[in-house]
Amino acid sequence: MTKSQQPRNAIKPEQLEAHPASGTHTTRDSPLNFKVSAEFRREFKTYAAQHNKKLKQLLYEAFAALKAKHAD
Repeated sequence: MTKSQQPRNAIKPEQLEAHPASGTHTTRDSPLNFKVSAEFRREFKTYAAQHNKKLKQLLYEAFAALKAKHAD
């Protein structure tokens, strides 16, 4: 399929990135917005900084650990 034959909304290879927790490929990031207490935010950011992790990486790892803990 040539470039001119591709659908307008086709995912381009440069839009793919490795998902940090699973290694699978996903499309570009989407926003995930929610509010947390100031204390939780400070503790989360502090933990990430102390372990040389980005906030997104810490969230992915925490969710992966939670899923693994509750796997059926």
